[in-house]
Parts: sequence; C-alpha cells; structure tokens
Amino acid sequence: MEMNRAGQRHDVLVVGGGNAALCAAIAARREGASVKVLEAAPRFYRGGNTRHTRNMRCAHDTATDTLTGPYTEDEFWDDLKRVTQGHTDEELARYMIAKSKPMLGWIAEQGVRFQPSLGGTLSLGRTNSFFLGGGRAMLNA
Repeated sequence: MEMNRAGQRHDVLVVGGGNAALCAAIAARREGASVKVLEAAPRFYRGGNTRHTRNMRCAHDTATDTLTGPYTEDEFWDDLKRVTQGHTDEELARYMIAKSKPMLGWIAEQGVRFQPSLGGTLSLGRTNSFFLGGGRAMLNA
C-alpha cells in the first residue's frame, strides 16, 4: 500500500495515463483496490497516443451493431502476417488474437460507445470498430 504526500493510502499506483495504464487502473479498481493514477502530461495531452486513435481491431465470430460481419482468428492472423511480412511471433500473436475477442464488450462496459464505419474507399466495417468521438471520447468515458 502506497501513501501519498497528503497522507492518502492507495493499494495500486499507476504511472502514466495511456491506454494500457488506464486499463490496468480500471482492472485494479474493479477488483476492489484503491487506485491512484499519476500522469505528467497537461490535461489536454493526457491519454498518450490513445487520444489520437479512431478504431480498434479484434477477432469476432458474428456481425454486430457496428461490424458488418465476422473476422475470424485465422483471418486476423493472416492480416498480421501480411503487414509484418512474416516478422512476428506466431504463438504470441495468436494468443493476442484469441484474447481480443471479449475486448469490445469490455470496452463498452467502461462507457465507450462505437459507431458504424464510414463509407468510402476503405472497407473496414467488418474488421475495425470505430470509437464514437474517437480516442479522446474513449479517454473521457
């Protein structure tokens, strides 16, 4: 248990306010821990690169309200292999892909909302989930 200068005690101290740090803070809090997040960036710049993101990709078995069809684990792996030109650890990548399936539901439970993909030249409506309001809205959820 950590004590800050004001004499407050916290079970978990998270350094940084980017996506991974905030997910760790949320997970610890949901387990009943008291959590303190330390972020050095000014309020406008908080969130690391998360504030610049617009979407995420995860494997899913069926269409959803915002995804037009399934995106299988094997298809995800094939895409990852292609964009990395085969320079990726298959065991680690397949583990990450399998664990990505429940991610959309977990993020929605945190108050993040999604929107259908935009039409046009990119056909990402089946593979990518777009945050309503982008990364900044995701951080503010």
